[in-house]
Amino acid sequence: MNGREGLTIVVGYDGSDAARRALARVRDLEPRAARVLLVAVAPDLRSAGLQSQLAGGTFDAARLTEEAFDLLEAPNDSSVELRTMTGDPAVVLVEVAREVAADLLVVGRRGGDFVVRTLLGSVAQRVVQQAPCDVLVVA
Repeated sequence: MNGREGLTIVVGYDGSDAARRALARVRDLEPRAARVLLVAVAPDLRSAGLQSQLAGGTFDAARLTEEAFDLLEAPNDSSVELRTMTGDPAVVLVEVAREVAADLLVVGRRGGDFVVRTLLGSVAQRVVQQAPCDVLVVA
């Protein structure tokens, strides 16, 4: 643990079934958590040479974070923070985990966007390789 009372948990949330199951696991851990950060990352798949968006799809950050908060069933006085960011999901999640000295980073095994998975590879695999803390990958 990080010396504080309770855990600091970072949760990647993309609205996929695996991410919903990950939130259910966090909900089970949450009473011991001092802080939970729900992070929704809009994948930025711009071509470095063309500076054009390679993959479409709408990213509704407000809907995702609201859905995640509801699924977490956190009491109003809990320390749950919602963040929406843009970038490579694995990189962003690892950076947030470092920034907050997370004890645990939780991700679903398979996200909902085939194009993102195809272009970036497995977010979960890269998070496991780069995370500064323990990682829980939920199938």
